[in-house]
Amino acid sequence: MKTLIPAIRRSLMFTAVAALSTVYPTWVQAVPTRYQYTGNPFSAVTAPYTMSDFVSAMVTLAGPLPPDFSGTVTPTAFTFSDGVQTITNLTPNVTLMFQFVTGPAGAITGWFVSVQIATGFIRTTNFLVPGIHDQGGTETGFGVNFDSPGTWTTVGAVADTGSTLSLMTLTLMALGVAARRFKRAPA
Repeated sequence: MKTLIPAIRRSLMFTAVAALSTVYPTWVQAVPTRYQYTGNPFSAVTAPYTMSDFVSAMVTLAGPLPPDFSGTVTPTAFTFSDGVQTITNLTPNVTLMFQFVTGPAGAITGWFVSVQIATGFIRTTNFLVPGIHDQGGTETGFGVNFDSPGTWTTVGAVADTGSTLSLMTLTLMALGVAARRFKRAPA
């Protein structure tokens, strides 16, 4: 009977570690998802903008946009460029608005996105109000493209190394504790 109890304890401990390894990923609420916007060249400009400049963006959200969604979101990271300036989530004093509409598959079908700083702004929208356009502007010039919106694509999930590393660390710690207990058990 004395040899059976340590065997049962070992079995239960390894079962607990296996269960923890299986259940842990459900604790991670969402997989960060990256979306990319590519606009069309501006159709009206003043210097320093040119007709070959356009709005482009990379936006990271905490999770994918759900199907048939309509509302505002707060990105975890973003980078916008209009060919003259670049505005990111690390730019000081940035004002932002991210409003999306998705279709049945969760793809972006409508949007109003605006990032603004004291010296300029970048905006893209395909909503009928305030009008379909891509626009960039600084204190010295602007570029705009009316009625020819670009496209949003899902670049994919962002690697979630944080939860993977924490899962590995947690599993190795549990195995280390189990091994230490087995070593101490009297023969």
